[in-house]
Amino acid sequence: MKALQLSVTLIIGVLLLLGCARQPEVIAVSPLASATPAPTVTPRPAPSPTLRATATPTVTPEPPTATAIPLEPTPTLMPLSAEQRQQIFERTWTIVHERYVYEDFRGVDWEEMREIFTPRVLAAEAPEAFYELMRELIASLGDDHSRFESPQQVASQQAEFRGELRYGGIGALIRTVEEGGLILMVAPDAPAERAGLMARDLILEVNGIPFIEDEAFGPQGPIGAVRGEPGTFVHLTVRTGSDAPREVEVVREAVASEAFNRVRGRLLPGGEIGLIEIPSFYVDALDTRTRETVEELLASGRLRGLIIDVRGNSGGYVHLMRNTIALFHDGGSIGSTSGRASYEEQRIPEGQSIPGIEDMPMAVLIGPSTVSAGEMFAAGMQVLGRARIVGEASAGNTENLFGYNFDDGSRLLLAELAYHLPDGTMIEDRGVIPDRHVGGEWWRLHPDEDPQILAAVEELGLGE
Repeated sequence: MKALQLSVTLIIGVLLLLGCARQPEVIAVSPLASATPAPTVTPRPAPSPTLRATATPTVTPEPPTATAIPLEPTPTLMPLSAEQRQQIFERTWTIVHERYVYEDFRGVDWEEMREIFTPRVLAAEAPEAFYELMRELIASLGDDHSRFESPQQVASQQAEFRGELRYGGIGALIRTVEEGGLILMVAPDAPAERAGLMARDLILEVNGIPFIEDEAFGPQGPIGAVRGEPGTFVHLTVRTGSDAPREVEVVREAVASEAFNRVRGRLLPGGEIGLIEIPSFYVDALDTRTRETVEELLASGRLRGLIIDVRGNSGGYVHLMRNTIALFHDGGSIGSTSGRASYEEQRIPEGQSIPGIEDMPMAVLIGPSTVSAGEMFAAGMQVLGRARIVGEASAGNTENLFGYNFDDGSRLLLAELAYHLPDGTMIEDRGVIPDRHVGGEWWRLHPDEDPQILAAVEELGLGE
């Protein structure tokens, strides 16, 4: 399984996304950078000595900068006795031993790991040290999906799913490039927009330090220097196109973490082709929001074709992915997921298709940042013959996770299932292969000049 490497970063912070349902449910997620826990506050009572794990769904989109500034309180890391720590460790080790999708544990001697970590767990009296050890244990598997999360990380991700998490920042989506920090998007009415910053502006300096001098900013890099407490200032040197650089001072504010993780739709020039962006399948009621977006485009009365952009889709709940495909195709199978203990055919629900688009031509945009459930969506639309796939091969990272919640609030996320196409083949490591390959740094260009969008328009075959 290849590691996904991305340089796209949210100024408002990392998207840490996880579900909270109580029944076992599968999700496909992107790899996630480690997160820095929020500061602790007052302690709370320790739980009963019996710590049980219950399976629950989980999810995670990406951008990979680890430290954000959460403005909402997260649970205090409560002290755990040696007995409690050992119970969590033993249950975690056993779940991996019995259910991990790779029976060879990806070359890791899992019995040896038990021997190595047991004394370290018993010696880790500080909760921070214990949770770090648990993260290290699961990270040793090296599959880029499985991980162990502290109670603080779990709480932040659940708040993210509900759209309740906020961060201190300027509200801009940034991609690190050779010349500096390229702004991909600004959130509506965020400090960046009000300061006159626009998509495709290039950040040259942050507080007088060149953006490209990464080490000068410390462990969080230039992105971390842009984030900060609401009400504080950040000074940016910015260039628009070939214009002379200009100085911009932005007052940081509390920005909703969902500012960029939402479905967007618009009509392309000419008004007959709609473009829908789905950044992840980890959005509450994602299928409903997608339906509403399509219906708004249909209301123009001129819509003849649809392009669905999942080039930055970082995964999410599998059932939301299936429900979204059901908006465009009535029923059918997109393959299956299976592991050591389970098998499930991935069938698309019937009777949910949006009226008026039954025969409408569609294209789906994908690329290396299309991950997990995003890849399953593209693969499904392709095998069902519902859309032409345009762009570059997806990440090839489609393991599905189960989540196990412990009574202390921590959680194990374990890769237990692998996705197979209807013919039995896997897209792990190779990704979804587009019907029409179009490369290039599309994100540097205005959407109306995006070569992949222009190619997708051609694939719709609408003519004049």
